[in-house]
Amino acid sequence: MRTVKSARVIRSSQSGQAMVETVVMSLVAVGLFLGIWYIGKFHDIQATTIQAARYAAWERTARPSSYSDTKLQSQVRARLFSWNKDPYKATDGINNGQGWNTQTANWMDHANDKRLIKAPDDVTVRTASAGLPGTKVNGVLDLVSALDVAGGANKLPKGGMYTGSVDVNIANLAHMPAPLDAMNLTLKENSVVVADNWDAGSPQQVAARTKAFAPGTAFSFLDNGPFSLIKAALGMIEPAFNNFHPGEICPDVVPMDRVTPLNGAANRPVYQGGQPCY
Repeated sequence: MRTVKSARVIRSSQSGQAMVETVVMSLVAVGLFLGIWYIGKFHDIQATTIQAARYAAWERTARPSSYSDTKLQSQVRARLFSWNKDPYKATDGINNGQGWNTQTANWMDHANDKRLIKAPDDVTVRTASAGLPGTKVNGVLDLVSALDVAGGANKLPKGGMYTGSVDVNIANLAHMPAPLDAMNLTLKENSVVVADNWDAGSPQQVAARTKAFAPGTAFSFLDNGPFSLIKAALGMIEPAFNNFHPGEICPDVVPMDRVTPLNGAANRPVYQGGQPCY
């Protein structure tokens, strides 16, 4: 009798333990399921944050120093973090809650129908510019400048490192169990662009700066002296030789396929400038 009773007690405790394990695993499974749901949303926001950091860094390379980070930040909020389906405009910008309600459904917490990015202030943008770090990069720039065959036109500045940094604050999930209800999650992304606008004052200066990097420039002698007579003779056999100008740079010539309208209308005039080739 004692053996039978002990067996019944053991079976009863095993059943109770199995029930507890089932409840615990169910809670874990539900938590993992909900976690995957939200991780997907956070990842989608992070992908946009990466794009925003790249956008900010690139815009800083082209914008003058007078164009403040505040203006750039407002543009980033409007163009990348609100569901804007309109073409980009120079006046794009969001600094307050106006227009912030239109966001993609992926960025909504469907449990309470609230936005995961509550307000424009939860998206902050910073940019910075600095010289290129280290001596190896400067050595490469010196080597490129040494290739200059245009009398100093291609001296490259030892600078031009532009950084874009974007922080996005994610709203806490109040309905989730602790500690998931107060994560205070912030997504941070940085992007660096090494560039220089390398401005040119005229088409002739564009050609001068480009010649140093055009391999055909080494054969420009074929277009002068006695070689020009040979080219003229060959042009009588094949007219295409008349258009053979090795090393010639034409900054303002626009190819015909770039001025053909999509609606099939007549081509626009090809702009060649007063002296198109150098």
